[in-house]
Amino acid sequence: MTINQFSSGLESANFVLNSDPVDQAWNAIEKQKQINPNAEPSLFSVIQPENPTIIAFGTPPSSLQGQEALVSSSSLKEDNFAHFEFLCNKTNKNFSINQATVKLFQSQYHELLQLKEKLVENSKSKPPPLVIITGQSVGGSVATLFTLWLLQGLLKLPNSKRPLCVTFGSPLLGDEQLGQCVSKFTAWKSCFLHIASNQDPTPKLFISRHPGAYKPFGTYLLCSASGCACLEDPDIILEQLVKTNSQNQGCHYGQILGDLKSKALCTVPNCTDAKMDSLQASLTTQLQAIGILSQLPSTEITALIQRMKKHETKLLIQKKKISDSDKKLNEMKVFMAFLEWYKKESRLHKIGYYDRYRNQGNMADVNVNEYKKKLMNYWEDTVREVENRPQIEGAHLKVRWLHAGAAYRRMVEPLHIADYYKDGGKNYKTEGKRPEHFILLEEWLKKVDKPEATPSKSKRETVGSSLNEDSCFWAHVEEARILCELVKNGSAEEKAPALEKLKKFEEDVYASLKNYALSPEIFLDKSSFMQWWKEYEKVVDQPYSSLLLDFMKHRKYEAYKKGEFICDK
Repeated sequence: MTINQFSSGLESANFVLNSDPVDQAWNAIEKQKQINPNAEPSLFSVIQPENPTIIAFGTPPSSLQGQEALVSSSSLKEDNFAHFEFLCNKTNKNFSINQATVKLFQSQYHELLQLKEKLVENSKSKPPPLVIITGQSVGGSVATLFTLWLLQGLLKLPNSKRPLCVTFGSPLLGDEQLGQCVSKFTAWKSCFLHIASNQDPTPKLFISRHPGAYKPFGTYLLCSASGCACLEDPDIILEQLVKTNSQNQGCHYGQILGDLKSKALCTVPNCTDAKMDSLQASLTTQLQAIGILSQLPSTEITALIQRMKKHETKLLIQKKKISDSDKKLNEMKVFMAFLEWYKKESRLHKIGYYDRYRNQGNMADVNVNEYKKKLMNYWEDTVREVENRPQIEGAHLKVRWLHAGAAYRRMVEPLHIADYYKDGGKNYKTEGKRPEHFILLEEWLKKVDKPEATPSKSKRETVGSSLNEDSCFWAHVEEARILCELVKNGSAEEKAPALEKLKKFEEDVYASLKNYALSPEIFLDKSSFMQWWKEYEKVVDQPYSSLLLDFMKHRKYEAYKKGEFICDK
């Protein structure tokens, strides 16, 4: 089960009410209470080991009164408890969590660590199991904290199922910055369902004692005797929690949910004003369902509905942005396909696409320049957006996006390099002229793609259509040609270090050839690499021998093009 954004909170509520995970979560809480009713409740119990796995967090007997103090993530880090530091990002470098909840978590940290590691390991199975984590009152707060920690452990497993955290009457966990940090993980919003009755004072406990400090996140199912509705906007949820007139202690959520199911089957909410537009009517019915209409004067209700309408409008805009983003991605695929065609067509003229573009000989090169700009703008924006998310090793972009980014970088960065050297540039990498998004895409890929000891059969067989794995290869070639000129016309002091650098470049080229990491198009007659080789042969001291010299002299690149080159040991 995942909690989707419905246009109507009532539709969401009916879906949630009749879902198996909610019933399973409450039954798990009831079972945990019965395990040893005379003993002090344990912090958590694995109620059901599989199909689905259900973990219930208990409610400690200590009172929640006076437990509203917050502790900042920076303070936790200073105390060597930085397990939630992964939530921080460039925009939100600090957040705060309820201190009492953190202490409960710390009290059984080692047991929770073992549980987390077991759940992460289980998620590697196929198909991965569903995990439901639940708790009532402060047990729900600890359940929420543990779910965040577990989600962090699952980030490196792209095929795992995200856990579902269902809480009942739980106090708020942290401040607005915590909610903003969690929201950066866009897929996590469907992992948290908080069920709160207007007869239960616990969800609003820290709000009334610490106004403005706490902020909800996730989806809330707000319940009253009249019905229920799902809300996601944190400001609206906070306002509803504050306005509820709750006095009872120890609400029985099983009974509340059962009553609401009966009402959902037997009654249809009534919207009283026929003049309302459909959205306003829907929002009014939601407020009626959660028992707010009878508690507020009409002026406040009107203002509240206007704020809710703004939130719904914002959601529609967000959905449109997602749709526009999908269209943009399809455009980028078209641009990449054109560059592939350009690359293939260039080979027919015995020149690689790098050198053809550098020479700027016809209209196709102008079109390539436009596509290059659009692709660079798209990926610069994408990388910037990822950079603003929490930075966790190995989780910057999904693997398929990293590979798409690698294909883009290897195709487009050579074009950027061509523009740089065509305009008289020098030292592309060392002078800080390389765009940051190329650097980041390369670094992120290295963290998930481990180099092969020897090239695979498929890599050898497909080398003919490959791109240079080092997207800066042509910058190295340009620098090598500049070094050849320096050896030829430079001073005696400049000649020796230039020759050393050239020999190092020669070694690097051969190492790349051994691993089939270079495109065969570097050996085309008109390529800059072949021009460099001719220049290099003239300036290198004679007699001279090397592995690359032997490779070039005996035209082993013909075998390389077919994937048949076997390197000398």
